[in-house]
Amino acid sequence: MIHVITPENRQFYEAELLDQHRLRHQVYILERRWRGLEDRGGLEYDRYDTDAATYLLAIEDGAVIGGTRLFPTLGPHMLAEVCPQLAEVKGIPRAADVWEWTRIYVTKERREGRYGGSVAGQLFSATFEYCLEQGVRALSLVFEAWWLPRLQAQGWKMKPLGVPDIIDGDWWMAVTLPLDDETLHTTRAYNKIEGNILMQRGLQRHRQSKVA
Repeated sequence: MIHVITPENRQFYEAELLDQHRLRHQVYILERRWRGLEDRGGLEYDRYDTDAATYLLAIEDGAVIGGTRLFPTLGPHMLAEVCPQLAEVKGIPRAADVWEWTRIYVTKERREGRYGGSVAGQLFSATFEYCLEQGVRALSLVFEAWWLPRLQAQGWKMKPLGVPDIIDGDWWMAVTLPLDDETLHTTRAYNKIEGNILMQRGLQRHRQSKVA
């Protein structure tokens, strides 16, 4: 199951939140050597780990094995502040029902192939499931261009926001991803997922999407 952690239920996930920052340190600072990240004694943070963030964590046997983050676009966010050049054609998406999707990662021991395998697929599906519940109509995301084949293979109808650019030696691009029940269905089918895979400790979830 993929757990949803919001400001309302974070007290139920204190250990898991520390675990995700520890795993992010392993992935982004030690493995990928990204610059500009905050290292708090083996825990990785950036300026968007605030009370406005929502986290989705893959938890197995009490340990975080992968995760991702959602962030509102009405205020400061990564695309607007860190790499706005990627959206120079269409502009920065900003709306209450458009969220930024960042930090998609899987522990090294559970990766399968270049794109993270089944755990990454579960995180994709869970993200869409949760966003549809919340009435989110689109996501904005920034990713390395080599991700494009897998994302398109899942039926995602992405809309580029600008021209790709080289950042720290890799080609990056920014897109908006419209969300609907068809996107959730094709993503589940590609990743061989049947039904809902979300849970939240301490909160009741209300589903707006028509897909069961």
